[in-house]
Amino acid sequence: MTMERILRATGEVIAERGTEKAGINAVAEKAQVNKVLIYRYFGGWNGLVEAYVQRGFFLSMFNEKYLESVPENVPAADRSKVWSEYAINLMREFRSRKSSQDLVRWEMSNGETELAKRIATFRDNSYEKLIKKLAPFPEYDPNAITALLLSGITYLTLISNQRDKIMDIDLTSQDGWDRIEKAIRRVYSSLNTAMELAKEAK
Repeated sequence: MTMERILRATGEVIAERGTEKAGINAVAEKAQVNKVLIYRYFGGWNGLVEAYVQRGFFLSMFNEKYLESVPENVPAADRSKVWSEYAINLMREFRSRKSSQDLVRWEMSNGETELAKRIATFRDNSYEKLIKKLAPFPEYDPNAITALLLSGITYLTLISNQRDKIMDIDLTSQDGWDRIEKAIRRVYSSLNTAMELAKEAK
């Protein structure tokens, strides 16, 4: 499908050149289409990047079909496992996508632009939809917990391109990332245990 080929080419161009140097001409060349077609489908560069994010090419969880597949009312016995898997899978996918990492770097440096604001709003809305399904417990402020973990995941992933270690955690080895994943599991396991203890105490 031509539209999908264009969106995939967008990611490839961003990964190769960086968001700052990417553009319609480079994407058209990579996708082997006339740039007029890109303008017709997406309206321009901003529309193309928004579509790239919204259709799951940035990360698969930012896709309506994916969000619709997320389970609701997860049993207490499975909660920490399900929560951990979503966070860990997001981290693994983000680590594997150089284009997504570069887009986040660009967004951090250009947060005042309309495009950056629209991308951030869409991403936040996607997280909130996910949280409402997986963690409908506002008394525990799951948004704040998620924001903290996502910020850590984002920072560790981006800094790993510049530093080999953070404290004694080797960011160049799978063992180092296994430690991070284990820590995520512990956080969610502890949270779930605390929730169950609070429930029993009532």
